[in-house]
Amino acid sequence: MDLSIASKRSVGGRIASNAGVLFVAKAAGALIGLVALITAARYLDRAEFGIVVLLHGYMLFFGEMMTFQPWQTIIRFGSDDVEAGDGASLAKLIKFAVKLDAVSVVLSYLAAVTLFGVFLAAMQAFPDLVDDALPLPPDELYQLAVFYCSVVLFQQIGMSTGVLRLFDRFNGLAAAWMVMPLVRLVGVLIAANQGWGVVGYVVVWYVASLLRYLTVIGLGVYELHARGLLKPVIRAKVSFLGPRDGVWAFSTKAFTDSSLGAGFTHLPLLLVSAVFGPAIGAVFKVAEEVAKLLSEGVKLLDQVIYPELARIIAAGEGRQILRLVTRASLLSIAVGLALAALVYVFGPGAIDRSIGEEYAMTVDLAVLLVLGAAVFAAVAPLYPVFYAVGRPERAIYARLGGIIAYIASFFVLTAWLGPMGIGWASIVGYAVALVLVVALVSRTLAAFSDEAEPE
Repeated sequence: MDLSIASKRSVGGRIASNAGVLFVAKAAGALIGLVALITAARYLDRAEFGIVVLLHGYMLFFGEMMTFQPWQTIIRFGSDDVEAGDGASLAKLIKFAVKLDAVSVVLSYLAAVTLFGVFLAAMQAFPDLVDDALPLPPDELYQLAVFYCSVVLFQQIGMSTGVLRLFDRFNGLAAAWMVMPLVRLVGVLIAANQGWGVVGYVVVWYVASLLRYLTVIGLGVYELHARGLLKPVIRAKVSFLGPRDGVWAFSTKAFTDSSLGAGFTHLPLLLVSAVFGPAIGAVFKVAEEVAKLLSEGVKLLDQVIYPELARIIAAGEGRQILRLVTRASLLSIAVGLALAALVYVFGPGAIDRSIGEEYAMTVDLAVLLVLGAAVFAAVAPLYPVFYAVGRPERAIYARLGGIIAYIASFFVLTAWLGPMGIGWASIVGYAVALVLVVALVSRTLAAFSDEAEPE
């Protein structure tokens, strides 16, 4: 078995290189995705387009909220196995992650289709619940949701993501991120040329997501094969209920944290669509994509830093952590603020020319969302500290405080400011999370340093 991580670069060099690769991939993917969205918005009315993005956002919400994200467990415990050269233990850990992926996606799908039916029943019982009427009959919309959410069953990418990140294969992850926007753009161009309706665009979104998940799974399996780990993983005998001391406790806490993270990421679109209807949901989605185009890269540092922090801890060099994450946090918020200014200056003309007056509020919303993302960019490099030192529950406290602040401010500010309150609520939620994270990271590192001091 090959457990080596061949790299002559320093920790800082690996972080900079991997972050650069992911930034380019995410920025390019966001640009292509924005072009696909604008094209779809031109050929569907706002309510129909809102249905497409609502179904996708709803699927992602459950796909990320109810899956255990076992890649975090692979990095946390797999780093120790790699450091010790214990391939058999690593194979058992990966086999457990595969099982956890399979169980969680089935539960996610069942929950998604069940709750969508409850939502439609509530809309039929209380027709004034949403500002705009749905562009499709409830029965047809439910059938679309059942179909679209089935892509969650293929979202078994936690194992592959963990293996690729553990072994510093960020180029593969970057390539996989390009699959969905490229396929979606090609599909949207075909749909526009053929005059497909809303169902055709839903199918395009489905196929793009499906191919992305299959690509990630394939890359992970290939990495295991190349390292001589695939057969040991297949043959490994591991108890699902008792895989290794500490694994379930860590995985459960990581699951709770990732579920709250999904709330921050995908809940806004669902709330906007539920409160204002799919037409305003379409406007919000375009604004979100504009913000993502310019801010997604600065939110990737946590994914790059976590494997490095885990290696630092496994090697007994924890004193490097504070300097590393502070530098990354300051850099992230500086870039985010600069990007918000860029949207403010150049956004209005670009949106007017590409979509038109129907999406006039997009730019103002995008500026607020980028500002919120800038605050989150300062938070993102700090969350991995909790996982690296084995205290994921503290990430839960910070995210929970932030999401409670977001939900409360969403209803207060949208009642006062209308749809623009959505953006301000994002800033409030991330700001609360930032304050909590800084306080908890300071306490965590102080306690970790005390524990690490030789007697």
